[in-house]
Amino acid sequence: MPTFIIDCPHCKAKVAANEKGRAEQFYSDPDCGEPNGYRLYVGSCPSCSSLLAGESTQIGFENYDSDEDVWSDIVRVHPKPARTFRSQRIPRIVTESLAEADRSLQANANIAAVVMFGRALEAVCRDILDPSPTEDPFAPPAPPAPPVTKPEKPKKKIMLAEGIRKLKEKNIIDDRLYDWSQQLHAFRNLAAHPDEISIPREDAEDLQTFVYAIIEYIYDLTERYNEFKSRSEKRAKRKKA
Repeated sequence: MPTFIIDCPHCKAKVAANEKGRAEQFYSDPDCGEPNGYRLYVGSCPSCSSLLAGESTQIGFENYDSDEDVWSDIVRVHPKPARTFRSQRIPRIVTESLAEADRSLQANANIAAVVMFGRALEAVCRDILDPSPTEDPFAPPAPPAPPVTKPEKPKKKIMLAEGIRKLKEKNIIDDRLYDWSQQLHAFRNLAAHPDEISIPREDAEDLQTFVYAIIEYIYDLTERYNEFKSRSEKRAKRKKA
């Protein structure tokens, strides 16, 4: 029976899953004409018999850019697929960091995953506390800036420890989320330095849960509450009219 290598979340290990089925899709990018390939695998864990599904993308094409067809490692999409968020305000660097962390976890690269979790949370701190100004195309042109006699120092970027503290001071996160953030900061610091450390997968998965909860609270739940409050106020106004 054919097999494929995939991460089993129940066994918490890479396994050679028994392949039960496979689907493939090939197409060309409409913008540049480059080929693309996609595979979906379905199978079961040889140890616990859990059903597993994973996806792989083609990264090398025979007679195009490679001597033979090359496929990426299989990333699990069932069970426990990568988490998605409702808010469209979450910066891309945050979602990309979380996706990279999830791939690291599936590869049992726990230290790399923790570094990515810290990167994601630091990006959240910068987005919330020091957002980049957006240009308004309908705004009148700004007056010319006065001549600069002394070069300005580049603005210091908010780092993780300072960002966590300011989120708490501004009541953007509560005590529990602050404590989770502190734990993530401590683990990130351990993971980022070339010391002999080991981070158990269970700890890395807990930190993943923490950072997801923080992001959901700051973005998704805040937006949902604001929408709920706006609807309630509109209903109250209609009743008074």
